Amino acid sequence: MAQTSDAPLALEMVKAQGMHMWDASGKQYLDMIAGISVCNVGHCHPAVVKAIQEQAATYMHLIVYGEFVQSPQVQYATFLTQHLPASLNSVYFTNSGSEATEGAMKLAKRHTGRTGVIAFKNSYHGSTQGSLSIIGDEYWRNAYRPLLPDVLHLQHNDMGMLEQITGRTACVIAETVQAEAGVLAPSVEWMRALRARCTETGTLLVLDEIQCGLGRNGTLWAFEQYGIVPDVLLLGKALGGGMPWAHSSPTAISGA
Repeated sequence: MAQTSDAPLALEMVKAQGMHMWDASGKQYLDMIAGISVCNVGHCHPAVVKAIQEQAATYMHLIVYGEFVQSPQVQYATFLTQHLPASLNSVYFTNSGSEATEGAMKLAKRHTGRTGVIAFKNSYHGSTQGSLSIIGDEYWRNAYRPLLPDVLHLQHNDMGMLEQITGRTACVIAETVQAEAGVLAPSVEWMRALRARCTETGTLLVLDEIQCGLGRNGTLWAFEQYGIVPDVLLLGKALGGGMPWAHSSPTAISGA
């Protein structure tokens, strides 16, 4: 197996249940990071396991969605939109959070006809080439240049920088809470000013809640605490409860 870090833990895990994991020697561990924000209801939750088993016995793969009606996807999309603001009424499923980020950038460029993408310093949005291009930390992206052009990084909570969102900006992508940076939440005033500036310039506001969404902040969606609604919402990790699933949920955008 390809090594993914310079100092892997090298623990051979053989079982996981609820909040705990066990290695090959029988030693028990408490999973303090929920599989990096994935197992929001614990490992091997009976309801999740049962649903996977039932679906696997029915069918696992047919053809790309949009060609065939696949009821489980439709039902899940319906369930999600019932718990989102009315404008977030379209669901695009992907396999990972990185793909959700890529989909949002493509959607914004296609809809607006613009090329500029604005993200923020210390942000994390995935590991694909496009996602790396908007990550706000040189540690993650330095080895993979050249990156996507026309990407600008601003600073959270800096009101003056919002003027750099202009009629050339296709979208602004922001984490509602910056996770990799140390669980940093921007101010309510700044988030509302960001929403207002995007509306003023016709720029799509994309909020990335892949790590911080689905009830981790006292409300189902972290953006609820700011009193704003994004144009596109990115979800992943906990969305699949252990299965590789993510999505972009955009507002109704004509021509997109």
